[in-house]
Amino acid sequence: MIFLRADLSQADARIVGVLSKNAQLTELARMKPWEFDTHRHAAELIFQKPQSEISKDERQGSKKIAHGVRYDEQPARISDSLLKDGYIYTEEECDVFRNRYLEALPGILEYQYHTRMLIIRNRYLQDSWGGRIYFKYDRMAPDLYRRGYAWRAAVEVAKILNQKAFIPADRFIKTNALRSKINLQVHDEILISTTPFNDEAWKLACMIKESVEQPRLYDGVELVMPVEFALERRYHSEDQEFKRFPSRDEFNDKLKVVWNERIR
Repeated sequence: MIFLRADLSQADARIVGVLSKNAQLTELARMKPWEFDTHRHAAELIFQKPQSEISKDERQGSKKIAHGVRYDEQPARISDSLLKDGYIYTEEECDVFRNRYLEALPGILEYQYHTRMLIIRNRYLQDSWGGRIYFKYDRMAPDLYRRGYAWRAAVEVAKILNQKAFIPADRFIKTNALRSKINLQVHDEILISTTPFNDEAWKLACMIKESVEQPRLYDGVELVMPVEFALERRYHSEDQEFKRFPSRDEFNDKLKVVWNERIR
């Protein structure tokens, strides 16, 4: 068996983008994965380098920084978060990074403002599926608002993955008596052990893509969440990745390559 990984593309940033109702962020949220890499773009803004000069570590570090800024983490918290992953930046450096990112993408502040107003006005937040989190007895304070910023994006990502990928994939596998099995769900991706025989992997990938990439309204703003795929011998070995969904022949050719490398 080998792994088929389905990954919601830059999911948190896309959700924040459309919920901000900011034209710049909404446009970026709707761009295709092969057209725009939000993490490399973040690194360009944060480290003030051309994207062609961004290292793998800088791209990875920028993901943590941008994630923290979207949810109003302060420089000390961002510095601590980076340190856990082995990236050493001082609180002062993180303050500079934070300001650069917000200056380039001020729509993030609009997302935070809209979220605060919803909490203050309603004492709850509601996702696009009708689920709610209540703040009836909470004190209105920055820590509470940060919970709200994070919740709005995280719950949408989790429900898309559950309702449009995990559950349909599980049903598809059982209905068609496939050998494949869902092994893991982590935040914005699922991992499926599958086989190169009988087009199982291809059929699963097509089904997940069709299910996930349905237009959805987020507070009145439409978004199609792209899904990316990878074929791997080990989890996140990234042997063969597809930013753009491949043809059947291309997919199966890559599948054979990974399979043959696995059985050597």
